[in-house]
Amino acid sequence: MRGVQSLAPYSRPWRLVPHKETGFHATVQTWFCRRLLLSRALGDGTITYRDIDHLGDGYDKVLLMVLLHQGGLTCEQRGRMATAGQGSIVTLLPRETFWSNALDGTDATMLYVPIDYLEGRGISTELLAAATWQGGPLLAGIRELVDSTMELNQEDGAGIHVEQALLELIVGLLGQYLNKHNYLDAPAQEVRNRVLAYIDDNYADPDCTIDAIVAAVGVSRRYVYKVFEGHKFSVGSLLRVRRLEEAEVLLRAKGNRASLPRIARTVGFSGSASFSRVFKESRGMSPAEYRDRYWADADRGGNR
Repeated sequence: MRGVQSLAPYSRPWRLVPHKETGFHATVQTWFCRRLLLSRALGDGTITYRDIDHLGDGYDKVLLMVLLHQGGLTCEQRGRMATAGQGSIVTLLPRETFWSNALDGTDATMLYVPIDYLEGRGISTELLAAATWQGGPLLAGIRELVDSTMELNQEDGAGIHVEQALLELIVGLLGQYLNKHNYLDAPAQEVRNRVLAYIDDNYADPDCTIDAIVAAVGVSRRYVYKVFEGHKFSVGSLLRVRRLEEAEVLLRAKGNRASLPRIARTVGFSGSASFSRVFKESRGMSPAEYRDRYWADADRGGNR
């Protein structure tokens, strides 16, 4: 991008004010598969304002996660100010107003992550307004993965798996931050972590039920419910969401090569009938319709 006018296409979801009135220059790359929008930006600094009149669009449904590879960023949301430098991670909630100021020469990766996906993996996004922390060694790995992802066709079969790998890394980073900055009392946090770990390890087992989770964690059902009070998803919903997410990956990646009953068993449903019912209730279409629509879109794009 060259010149202030080059910012216009990017200014609909927010107001962008460049530091330089003349001579502005920046490079931006974007990539999107099915869930995750990636953006890499390097260049002259800008101030970004997410104002009241911007709210109510699709960005309300995502968490903005900024990985700072070089330069610096200052932001404010909910009266909370955060300043971050090289190697830091910053998170913001576009469903609310905020502003951020990126220094000249800042090199950053922006990850727009669906809130429902994160909440379904036990991440309380409500706690991530203007949060910042050091990313550690994993940050360089994510940068390399994002850079290679930018070269992939956005509807390529490989893109599905890379996107899922990035989402898993994001969940891990956010989980580390929330665990370190313990917003719950320690016993409750420990139980929640054990519940989430058990679901991750056992969701593909049809015998993974709420009763099985409670037995494995070793506390009462009532207490398990209590530690998830106030969160978007209950324990049962977390298990269901995890299974449906994996089913989506298989439907997109395998197409007609895997039967619906096999996919149902692979992700932990007792049969294809219950799988189809739950999938349709959640996604508004049957698994077969979802698979056929995805592959019809891929055919039109010449990417199958």
